[in-house]
Formats: sequence, structure tokens, C-alpha cells
Amino acid sequence: MLPSNAFNKSSLFAISYLLLTVLFFQLGDGLQGILVPIRAQLEGFSTLSIGLLGTAFYLGFVIGCLSVPALIQRVGHIRVFSGFAALAAAAFLLHDFVITVPVWFGLRVAIGFCFSGLYVAIESWLNDQATTGTRGHILGTYMLVSWVAVIGGKLLFAGMNPAGLYPFALVSIGICLAIVPVAFGTGPTPAPASEKPLRLRELYRISPVGLVGCLSIGATNGAFWTLGPIYAQSHSLAPFQIGLFMSAAVFGGALTQWPLGRWSDWVDRRRIIAGTCLTAALAAGVLALEDKSNELLILTLALVFGAGALPLYALCLAHANDFAPPESFTQVSRDLLMVFGFGAIVGPYLGAWFMTLAGPIGLFLFTGSIHLALTGYTVARIWKRSPVPETEKTAFVSVPRTTQAILALDPRSEGTSSMVSDQQVKGE
Repeated sequence: MLPSNAFNKSSLFAISYLLLTVLFFQLGDGLQGILVPIRAQLEGFSTLSIGLLGTAFYLGFVIGCLSVPALIQRVGHIRVFSGFAALAAAAFLLHDFVITVPVWFGLRVAIGFCFSGLYVAIESWLNDQATTGTRGHILGTYMLVSWVAVIGGKLLFAGMNPAGLYPFALVSIGICLAIVPVAFGTGPTPAPASEKPLRLRELYRISPVGLVGCLSIGATNGAFWTLGPIYAQSHSLAPFQIGLFMSAAVFGGALTQWPLGRWSDWVDRRRIIAGTCLTAALAAGVLALEDKSNELLILTLALVFGAGALPLYALCLAHANDFAPPESFTQVSRDLLMVFGFGAIVGPYLGAWFMTLAGPIGLFLFTGSIHLALTGYTVARIWKRSPVPETEKTAFVSVPRTTQAILALDPRSEGTSSMVSDQQVKGE
């Protein structure tokens, strides 16, 4: 553990090797998010097949979140990280050797599973380096490095020919380099936390908007990350502009997440959720109507869409924990993350089905419809249930949508993670 409660240069140095691992790994992650759907389209895969590849990735990721902690208990963090990194790197290279939908589907399940293991391991390490006084700063630094790496990875697609082995090799190199800081790092490895079962009925009783919101956001985000590059390419954007399109959405989310979160600390959080949903729905509607002639407008709309769509998970998480006792924060947050993952499994296929029916604009017809429906549902809940008193609110914290291991870094997670009882739910 870090010896001081102040986040200073020595604190940053103590986690620098982990942050370097995050940088390399997420550079590869950001690049593969554009590369796989674009390459699949070049190989003649149907839109539905590309959607299934996204479903496969999130299916593997959720399975990994549920099973990797037990594997870590058996073999340890370093072996899990190194083994999964090697498997993921090999799986990316195999994309260029066997180009069929069934094989790629299996590879995407495997990569999603491996990525969940990488995230669980690295986020557990970061949490082990944190104290009560430094936990929030470490989480913020981790998110900053993540934003920079993901945007950088997407911009790496600029000027790249998606055909051939080279782009997959570049992703593999990034993942392999991520092993080096972990393998030679001197920090201690943490003991894995115990997992508790998901209980949807109790979660819905605690926060209907939190549960429905995370499921809906998972579906829309999963569809956008999988099919957004296909939409951009349909507008005759060059590889550099496709990278800019996806990066603009990430940048928009990075810009608004903290201001919206802080604003939601002062008002009924559901009003911010409804307004943010409506913004994403309007941006999606314009993207669905926009012709192929205005590239600057398309990039601007992508930024606005990201500004509305990407902060929603953290807002829903904060709202749900407003209604739950402090000691249940970790469990509620873990369950909502799984709900988000379930939405991300079905979202890419449903989005691809809309695109099959309506063309590339079907992606934003799908996301816009979901965001609009969530807006209406949230407004209805505002009328039905009183907000939490301001004195009982938990402060907003920007939380990434990765694995349950990151939740321990959230400053709100102090205390036990036992599930709330019938008598403990606030506002019931």
C-alpha cells in the first residue's frame, strides 16, 4: 500500500508501471475497435455478421467478468495477465489466417474473455496501490490514461490499410508490450475479492432507472462501438476520418462526463439523465438524416453524440447508489456493470438488424430510439418517485465501464459490499 494519503510524485511513480501497461494495452484496444468491423466488411461479411462479431466480443467479456476472479485465485494475477495477453495477441494474428464468420466469431469470444482478464488483473493491481486518500486520484489518473490511449488507438487507424496482416500485428504488438511493465514491476499483487450472485429483482427495486438505464446504455454503446466505423465508411470517409469520427465521440464523452456528473450532484440526477439521453437521441436523429456531403458536420455530430451517450453509465450508477445504503455500493455497482454487459451483448446484433433494414443510418435509428425511450421512462420515474434528499446523495465519480475490479478504486466503495436488505432501501 502507498505510505501516504496524499497523491504526490512518489504515488504516481509507484503506479507508473501499471499506467504504462494500461497505455500499451488500450492503444491496441482502441485500434482493434475500428479495425475488426472495417476488415470484416472488406472481406464481404454481411452487416448482421459484423453485428454478431460485436455480440461475440461482449459475450466473451461478460463470461470473463464472471469467471476470471476464480482463475486469479488459483494461479495469481501475473500469470493471468501474461497468459491472457499472449492468447489475445495470438487471436488477433489468426484473424488474417482464417477468414470465415464462424472462426472470427470464436476469436472474438476468446478476445473478449481475454480482455476481461486483462482488465480485472490490472484494475486489481491499481486498487492494491491505493489508500483512502489516494483512491480517487488514482482512479482519475487511470481514466485520463485510458481516454488518451483509446483516442490514440483509434487515430492509429489513420492512413492504415486494413487489409493484410500488418494492422492485426500492430494490435498484437501493443498487447505484448503491455506484458513487460507487469512482468518486471515490483509492486505487490492483490488478493482477489469474493463475488456475489446477481439479483435483478432487488436491483430493480433499488433503482428502476439505474437498471433499465444500464441495460439500454449497454445496448446502444455496444452497437455504436461495433458498427460506428461501418456507418463512417458508408459516408465515404477515409481511414483517417473514420478514426476521427470514433475519436470525436470518445472526446465528447470525456469533455462532458465530469461537468454533467457534478451538476447532477445538485439536482435530481434523473433530470440530467433524461436531458443527456435526449441530447444523444437528437444527435443520432441528425446523423440518421445527414447526407454524405458534409464531413465536418458528421464529425461534430459524433462529438455531440458521445457527449450525450457516454456519460450515461456513470450517471445511472451514481443515481442507483443514491438509493442504496453505503455498504452495498460495491455489490450494486458490480451488478449494474453486468447488466450493462448483457445489454452490450444484444446491442450490436440489434443495431446490425436495423442497418440491414434501413441501411447504414439504421445504426442511429436504433440508438436514437433507445435513447428516446429511456428519456421517456426516466421522466415517468421522476413523476412516480421522489428524488433522494441532497444530504443523502453520494458524490458523483466518473467510473469506466470495464470490469468489477475497478469499482474498489471508487472512493464511494469504502465499507462492506453486502447486498441491501428489504428494510435498508432508501425511498421505499
